[in-house]
Parts: sequence; structure tokens; C-alpha cells
Amino acid sequence: MATGIPKSYTRSTLQKMQESRAKLKLQQGLLSDNNPDELPNFEVWKYSSSERLDEPYGNHPKYLSGTAQFVAVQASAIKALHDELSLRLGYAVTFEEWFEEWQLGFKNLINRSGSDASLKTNYPRQDTSDREGWRTDPESRPQYLVWRLPKANRKFRVIEYFPLGKSEPTNSIVCSGSDVQIINQIINYEWGSREAEENENFFPTNISNRHGYPIIRLHFKENPSVARIAGRNPVVGWMTFRVMQEPKELTVSDLRRWQDKIEEHFKPSGNPISWKKGKKYYTYADWKNGYQFQILSDQESEARSLIEKALSIKGDVFKREHLYNSGAVHPDETYPDSKEYTEILGQVTPEPLMRPRVTVKFKWADLFLSTYNKKYTLVTTPGCRKLWPGLAGDNDGNVV
Repeated sequence: MATGIPKSYTRSTLQKMQESRAKLKLQQGLLSDNNPDELPNFEVWKYSSSERLDEPYGNHPKYLSGTAQFVAVQASAIKALHDELSLRLGYAVTFEEWFEEWQLGFKNLINRSGSDASLKTNYPRQDTSDREGWRTDPESRPQYLVWRLPKANRKFRVIEYFPLGKSEPTNSIVCSGSDVQIINQIINYEWGSREAEENENFFPTNISNRHGYPIIRLHFKENPSVARIAGRNPVVGWMTFRVMQEPKELTVSDLRRWQDKIEEHFKPSGNPISWKKGKKYYTYADWKNGYQFQILSDQESEARSLIEKALSIKGDVFKREHLYNSGAVHPDETYPDSKEYTEILGQVTPEPLMRPRVTVKFKWADLFLSTYNKKYTLVTTPGCRKLWPGLAGDNDGNVV
């Protein structure tokens, strides 16, 4: 019967059917193959528009019946409709076929001639002078597990997706549905996380006398395995500030100077520092010098230590008059650690904890130029982002 997408349509559907001969005889055992008069005047055929697409969902047979000519007409019409809709609705490819390209960064497409010669891809196949290569680190390439269902004939699939692969095996999400739904869930997760990560809300507000100056951002994240045991997503933390004293024209030596300071204070001897987040709210506001830190911590000493380390990147010193403590008078009662639950559409769902007491570790630091929408990774830790390639070697040219 017509199975899979044929390599060509030179043969008629009827010929294809005659080759496979998967017909089911009615009244089997009562009829004789030797007597044509005893054969039924219609046939029943097992049919699949694409065994390749059907295989992951188990055995769900479909049948066509009628005379041989009528079965051929049915099969031809269904196959044509299936092939047309598969391209329009996006189910012509299996999850495995798509993931093979996704995992390697669509290496067969990137760096080819594009539709607009004036634009340059931000996801090159390998490192360039001003862009990090996409999916170039084998350890941090995404991986997946297929959850085998007790009944192989379920009409949906369950995939556990590991965004950073073997470099962070405790970080994963579960996707479920059809192949095209799972693909969309992964893409929405990846770019939804990135959108939140790079949202301007994480950067100090653009004030007229600070607009256009470089932004240095320090990123912290909770251990995913700890968060998983607690039944929530890993908590993150940010510290950002602007480099007000620097000229608009940057050189690689500027970036190396900041890189050395960040390595010294946030990754001493290769060991990333920790930040114990708490329920009290500390701010350090020195707008003239580009600082507006917001620190959640239970201890003023913890908040001050983080601020002093960040100030040292530019060589500035801590001034007590810029430190403020604001927030709830009784933070443990305002932001309790006990979980609250809400019923949503008949399902009991835990409410997110506000200001949980967790430990986050330094992960990476980057430089962001809002005017040019460019980002340069200055410092990183295993399993995170790759360093900006321009920091390697003795190059000392302009960054922009």
C-alpha cells in the first residue's frame, strides 16, 4: 500500500498497492483462493500516508475498502491531501529529523547566501571576529530523551529536553504533544528564556546623561539540581552598571582590563563566588557614576560585599551614603517560605515563592552596547557562554 513519501510518482497508486498486497480477506477460512466465484467483490486495504511519520506514535492502522479501482482513487486523494497539508501545517518532518539540524545549529543553512546581502547572521557556524559561533561547543549542544510510554500506541509523545546537553545534565524540561508541537515548545522555551534574559528591565533605565554608555552585566544562577528538588525553576540574579568614564570608542584593551577585574573578584582562582539571596532589599544608587544596584539579601554585609566587588571593576570605592535599605518591616511574614496553592481550571498549582532564600553562583559577565545592540562575553564558567573571540591573541583594535 502507499507507505511513506515515494521517491517518484511515476507508478500509479494501483501498481504500488499491487506490489505491497496488504489486503485483508473477509470471511477468512470460509473462502477458497482457488475458486474466483467465492472471493468477495470488494477489497480491504491497510493504509498509511507516511510510515516514517506514523512510526513514533505506535500502531494505529487505517483501512480503505471497495473495489480495487475505488480504493486506488481513495488512496490517491488522501495521499495528495496529506502531502499538501504536511507542508502547509509543518508536520512533514519528524522531531528526530528536525533535532539533528537544530543540535548542530543548522550547519547546512548558516553562512550560505542570504535573502539580504546587507545583513550578517548573528548565528555563524564558527567564531568570527565579532560574533561567537553557534553550537560550536560539543558539550553544551542540546540533547533529548524519549520517554517510552507503557502503551506504545499512545497518540502523543513525551520528550525530555536538555538545553545545555552534557555540560548541565541536571537542567531539563519536559515537552509533550505531536512532533510539531514539541518542536514549537522547544523554540518557545529557548527564545522565551533569552527574551527574559536580555530584557531591558535587567539593564539600568536609560537616563539622558547615561544613554549610549557601555553596560557591564554580571549573571548569577542557582544550581539546577537544587531547584529541581525544590520543584521550581532555578533562581537567577543580576548586577548591572554603566561605564560612564569611558569614551564612546572602545578598544580590546578596555575589555581585557574589565575582564581581569571580574576574574579577580567574581571568579578568584577559577572558583565562582556565591550570592546568598534573602528577603531584605538593599539598593546602591550612584547615578552619576552609572550605579543602581538592587540586592536581595538577609545581611547587609552580604549586600555590601557584592557591591564592593562590582565597584572594583572600574576601580571605584564603596560610599555608605549611596546604600539604602528598604522593604517590608517583617519580611518573613510578607514573603513566607511556605508554599501556597491555587486551584486553576480544576488543577491544584503551587504559587511561586517571593524572595526565596537561595544561593546563586556567578556564571558569566558580558558587555552590552545598547546603541549598536551588540554583546561581548567577558568572563564565563563551564557550561555557559563562550568568551568573545576578540579577547584571544594580541589584537588591540577598536571594538566598535
